[in-house]
Amino acid sequence: MRSAILLATLLLAACSGEPSEGDMRKLVEAHTRRTLERQGNAGFRAFDEFRKQGCVDAKLKGGQDNGGQYDCYYAATFVPQPGQPPLTVNGKGRFRRTDKGMTFEDLGAQPR
Repeated sequence: MRSAILLATLLLAACSGEPSEGDMRKLVEAHTRRTLERQGNAGFRAFDEFRKQGCVDAKLKGGQDNGGQYDCYYAATFVPQPGQPPLTVNGKGRFRRTDKGMTFEDLGAQPR
């Protein structure tokens, strides 16, 4: 019974169009890696932990259709530089499906 509920939940999430936790992690990691490399810190490879906290339809200016865009919240833990303690950030990003795949726009992150 429990696996049937899990399967139904996964199918509903897949149909909604919002990004999966795996999609989000991949895009946010790539963005974080590029940002840190531009700052001269090329040591980041991946998050130690990543958790999707939820998504809502993006609110666009002028009441436009959101075009499959979602504002999603996440928590990510990583070591910013070797020898430093892990840092966890709560972030928000806009995810959009395009004909080339999912895109990510950083809407900000706060350390906790």
